[in-house]
Amino acid sequence: MEDITSLYTTRFNYFERVKKKALWRVLCQDFLQQFIKKGETVVDVGAGSCEFINNISCKRKIAVDQSLGILKQAKRNVEKKIGSTKYPLRALKGEKVDVFFVSNFLEHLEGKEDVFRFLRETYLLLKAGGRLLVMQPDIGRVGEAYWDFFDHKTPITLKSLIEVLMAVGYKIAYVRDPFLPYSTKTVRFPLWPTLLKVYLRVRPLQVIFGKQFFLVAQK
Repeated sequence: MEDITSLYTTRFNYFERVKKKALWRVLCQDFLQQFIKKGETVVDVGAGSCEFINNISCKRKIAVDQSLGILKQAKRNVEKKIGSTKYPLRALKGEKVDVFFVSNFLEHLEGKEDVFRFLRETYLLLKAGGRLLVMQPDIGRVGEAYWDFFDHKTPITLKSLIEVLMAVGYKIAYVRDPFLPYSTKTVRFPLWPTLLKVYLRVRPLQVIFGKQFFLVAQK
């Protein structure tokens, strides 16, 4: 856990972390909130700095991460669960929820077997009609730069993820592809909060700069 924390501390300096938090506020308010209802229970797996779960509006918020950092990063109205993010059944102890959210997470799992098991466990934990929201870089769009981050282990494309989601039992309810740039560290488009608002509304910008996709899978 300490190795992962130090890796992210090295990757993003203080200014970049502050900027990321501002970008996530816009992303949640201007895009992601439409997929989440105010009365739902939402689980952020691999919550990290908790930019998503802190900024989304819902009845109950749960952050799951293996790093103790979420104890400081998550707001007071967020439930914190420390444990392996690979096993949501274990982390949530079988509790049913409305929404799972994962962002730039699946590529960090050890292999495709872990991805399949993770998706299967989220499916089992979702209530009927519940959703899995995934924001994910597509190696087909990113190319070799996918491996520029030391902790990326599993190659994912939109097509391969859709295939495994359907095999698990999910139905694909929504897809935005391409969507966001690969990373705030690699994007050529100067992504600031005010510009992100424009980016989210202008589809051609997403087609030019987008290397990630976003999808909603429903149980």
